Amino acid sequence: MKAWIGAAALAGTLASGQAMADGNQLLGQCQAALRTMDGVDKENPGFNVGYCMGQVTGVMDMLSVHSEEILVKYRPCTPDGGIQYGQGIRIVVQFLKENPKLLQLEASTLINMALKDAYPCKN
Repeated sequence: MKAWIGAAALAGTLASGQAMADGNQLLGQCQAALRTMDGVDKENPGFNVGYCMGQVTGVMDMLSVHSEEILVKYRPCTPDGGIQYGQGIRIVVQFLKENPKLLQLEASTLINMALKDAYPCKN
């Protein structure tokens, strides 16, 4: 039963499309978050930073909690102890910059893809 709930949660997160941000929005928001994290933009970080951090940390936490319930081909295999949220944001920004043809996809799908690309599972 737990596996089914985890799979349903992931499917809902990854397929919720229309009402969610796409990669174009996510890239801009996460670039703003990095500028703030790096001390470049010390002004009011605003909505964009919070939205990026919320999206990335939410997906990272969901993947961490439900990792054993998600098929290996759909999940990242992060190092023991996981990764820091800031590192996750940097991975997402790099992935989005390197894959502009995917920016029409939904944000949580892209976050999962970025993390999986950075930390593929060894079969």
